[in-house]
Amino acid sequence: MTKNTINPPHHHDQPTGFSLIESLVALIIISIGLLGLAALQTSALRNTQIANIASQATIAAHDIIERMRSNPTGMQSKAYNAPSLVANSDCYTTTGCTPTEMAKNDMYEWINELSRTIPQSSAITCLDSTPDDGTHSTNAECDGSGDVYAIKIWSGEENTPSYQRFVTTVIF
Repeated sequence: MTKNTINPPHHHDQPTGFSLIESLVALIIISIGLLGLAALQTSALRNTQIANIASQATIAAHDIIERMRSNPTGMQSKAYNAPSLVANSDCYTTTGCTPTEMAKNDMYEWINELSRTIPQSSAITCLDSTPDDGTHSTNAECDGSGDVYAIKIWSGEENTPSYQRFVTTVIF
């Protein structure tokens, strides 16, 4: 007589749970995702800084435009066309100063304020028929012609990703 016995299944031969390789693959995938997230955060921070500088440049351009509007004689005599930067204390007294001296004093104050609000900045105001040119305030490529005033502001170091140029034009 033969006995038929049913062998119980062997559960110890079948893999259960995660293996070490699967855990390492999951860790690599999560690490790559976190690196991507860090790169995205860095990019967002840089874009925020650029937007902040652009806003500050726009505010600064409007500041000098308002100074120019408040000195129409100096503007008509082209005193704001690439003026030298000279502080003039007479502009704050009751004796006053000439429109040309006021233009130079305005530029002096404006450039000093600009250097406090925008890092590594330089700027110029000039008459320019082709305002969207120039690489720096020392090479602004202002032609001095026409009736369009260009307010050119540069920020950052040349030939770096942070280097930016902002140009605002105005006709009075």
